[in-house]
Amino acid sequence: MGKRTAATHLRGVNIKSFFACSKPQTLSTMRKRRVFDLIHMRFVVALALLLTFTGCDHGLEPPDAPPLGAIQGTITYLQGTSNWPPPDSLRDLRFFALPFVPQDTLDLFRDLNQLVFSDRLNYRVADQRFFVDSVQAQQYIYSGVAQQFSRNLLDWRPVGLAPVFTVRPGEITELSIVVDFENLPVFPPPPSGVQAQTNTSEPHR
Repeated sequence: MGKRTAATHLRGVNIKSFFACSKPQTLSTMRKRRVFDLIHMRFVVALALLLTFTGCDHGLEPPDAPPLGAIQGTITYLQGTSNWPPPDSLRDLRFFALPFVPQDTLDLFRDLNQLVFSDRLNYRVADQRFFVDSVQAQQYIYSGVAQQFSRNLLDWRPVGLAPVFTVRPGEITELSIVVDFENLPVFPPPPSGVQAQTNTSEPHR
């Protein structure tokens, strides 16, 4: 009875092909699954390490933009519209600001990333307004109006100074500068010639 039952179940089955294919197919599947598990595990570990490092030092995030503010002000010329320097000694005129005290003319251009300057100012006026946008928020120790007095691109000198001030993020700092072409500031300034002080004007939001 048992033999007939076994024969009945095996009827219609190619026994040679069954035993020939079943064992290799099982081993191949196990190998494929093992390779897949290995790749999957390596991917998970790599992803975990990546998230760990980027979470600690924000490696994939763009660097924070420096905080910026603006500077505006009024420049008053004591000579009014007359008694200005002759044209050959007035090549350019600009507002400038530095976070350090320059020791010579070359020092004015030592770090161009730290140098703040306006567009060219008007000549032979009694007063004028200026505005400089996108200024790094920090303290500016040496600032004012500078004159290029010859064709040499490095021949600049201050003709009027502003007090020490601080630019705050998102705010506009207001300045007032007086220029007296007959009484120019000493340059380079003496070590005690520039004292840190707080700008008394209220910043504009």
